[in-house]
Amino acid sequence: MFDTLIKGGTIVDGTGNKAFKGDIAIKGKIISEVAPTINSKAGKTIHAENKIVCPGFIDIHSHADLSIHYNNHDELLKPLVMQGITTFVGGNCGFSMAFAPEENRDLCISYLEGLSCQSIKEQVDWHTPAEFMEKIEKRGSLLNMALLAGHGSLRIGAAGAANRLLSSDEQKKLERYLEESMEMGCLGLSTGLQYFPGSQSDTQELIKLGKVLKRYDGIFTSHLRSYSHTLNRAIDEVCEVGRENDIRIEISHLYFQPYAKRFAAIVKGAVQLGSFIYNNLHIPIPIEKALIPILKLIEKAHNEGVDVHFDMVPTSQGFTELTAFLPPYASEGGKIKMLERLKDNSFRKKMLYDIENTEPEWPHRQGATWSFNYIKITGWNGLRVMTVTKEKNKWMEGKTFPEIGKALRKHPLDVICDLLIDENGYVMVFHTPTKPDDPFAARSMWEGFKHPLSMPVTDTILMGIGRPSHVFYDCYPRFISTFVKERHLLSLEEAIKKATSFPGMVMGIKKRGSIEKGNFADLVIFDLDDLGTQANFYNPTVFPSGIDWVFINGKGVVSEGKFQKGILNGDVLKRAV
Repeated sequence: MFDTLIKGGTIVDGTGNKAFKGDIAIKGKIISEVAPTINSKAGKTIHAENKIVCPGFIDIHSHADLSIHYNNHDELLKPLVMQGITTFVGGNCGFSMAFAPEENRDLCISYLEGLSCQSIKEQVDWHTPAEFMEKIEKRGSLLNMALLAGHGSLRIGAAGAANRLLSSDEQKKLERYLEESMEMGCLGLSTGLQYFPGSQSDTQELIKLGKVLKRYDGIFTSHLRSYSHTLNRAIDEVCEVGRENDIRIEISHLYFQPYAKRFAAIVKGAVQLGSFIYNNLHIPIPIEKALIPILKLIEKAHNEGVDVHFDMVPTSQGFTELTAFLPPYASEGGKIKMLERLKDNSFRKKMLYDIENTEPEWPHRQGATWSFNYIKITGWNGLRVMTVTKEKNKWMEGKTFPEIGKALRKHPLDVICDLLIDENGYVMVFHTPTKPDDPFAARSMWEGFKHPLSMPVTDTILMGIGRPSHVFYDCYPRFISTFVKERHLLSLEEAIKKATSFPGMVMGIKKRGSIEKGNFADLVIFDLDDLGTQANFYNPTVFPSGIDWVFINGKGVVSEGKFQKGILNGDVLKRAV
């Protein structure tokens, strides 16, 4: 007798093979049988006629590790399972919640607070990934969780908040921290090369870390140094790490922000005009073609033997901590020293000059020529407040800094500095070159999403405060609805593979991501006709329609469209030895 029998569904098994009608039997955590018809008895039978049955979605670029340790994490991360996610990979962009060593412990924790938007020192009662994983295993987890070691966190542990290249001893300590993290079960290393202190590394530092990863068959993932006019060089850099070490490479949340030296105003104006024409005159400007040269660069590296892939977030606005948009020298020494500097008017004047006048260069080492000066590239209107912690500042959420500055009679940079000081550095922002929910900006990603080396991700940061991105609620339903149902750029089988077995394969996650006998029973049952989303920038906290059932290791955490609170059946997934 089986625990659960799913009958009559259209099975899209995650491999890319053609869908077929069939039954699925679950016993304990495992898929026990897949067949055209299963006549055995079961404790529960689900009739899935006219429904799609597919593997649970595997989100390989998430920051859900920032909140997984909270006792109410199931409520915080509920939006993930409600859209069909059953496994997430945390520790991305160089930020590792699981790493808080005794040496430079306060700096490591402070580094994480920028994304968490709250003080976490009292909650962090672990030092290593092994202790963190053990804590989650003992308490239980809503979803399956795997972890990457975060380069930024490890670098701070090895050298503090150093605004420079590492010494030989610091490099060895960094490599030792990575080695220990891999021994403890991390899948690989993530880098955040736009962020301090990752921005202060050079390619040789990364190649040496790649040699450690090679010994453990680990993956190297990267939030690149630049997503603008030096994007090609940023891609070349991470591909060099892969080529030198023969390791897997994952380019994080790929997109392209146009920029041209000496013609910045013209490029900004052209992007804005293109958006206006597309949205108001309904002329189908093929902005998606701008990404093709970048995709060809990735293809070339792949064809030459670099095992490189990339992921993308289906939204027209990105998001991150506000301090990422200041010159890297502002962050030297950690948050406390940074906030002190921001009180100095002469320091503000220096930053203002550097932001508005210094050209982004490659590579960045010192000073103000960092590779991705976003405000220089898009203008002050390119950022909007996402999250603040104080009630008196909540009115700013969703607004640009010029809008806030007009209300307060301040320059946008003074608004930024004063807000960071007032919020103790706990400010998150959205970034977009045009406007929120811009179909023109969304179209720019079409070529990337249909590319065979790509996969969708959420980039989730769910802390229960601020204005979340809609993709924390609707990433996968939006991806399938847009590219399968509306644009017909992917078949359903292709789209499901991109969300299941493909990311699982890239990350080295075994026995998940495909519907096969003996695999873990991570499953989603949905109504394709009804699948969709009403969430948007202005009203993001809306659950998608069409998701009927979500199983994690054989247990239904979503049942007939309703979240089943208290079921903590997720596993902690560790590197296969």
